Amino acid sequence: MYPVTRFKMSGPIGEHTLTSNAGNLVTRVFCPSCGSPILGRNSGMEGYVTISLGTFDDSSEFEPAVAIFARNRRPWDFMDGSLPTFESQPGWRPDDGA
Repeated sequence: MYPVTRFKMSGPIGEHTLTSNAGNLVTRVFCPSCGSPILGRNSGMEGYVTISLGTFDDSSEFEPAVAIFARNRRPWDFMDGSLPTFESQPGWRPDDGA
């Protein structure tokens, strides 16, 4: 997650918005040409965006800080057991220092 104040994007985008089970508006932003995911916004996390790692030329320097929606984890998906883990969207914000 990145503060929107530290993020800039240009060019055409497509968007799809839905209402989550928690009642938040969740917006998926994607490339209108190929459909690749770019980022997400959630009205429950105003001021932040989640950027898809596939948009970076080199994502090897990123390290997970938290696992969210662990309830959807597949049996083959192994994460560091020491990460703070949430079954669904927590009442947590990146600036809380989780």
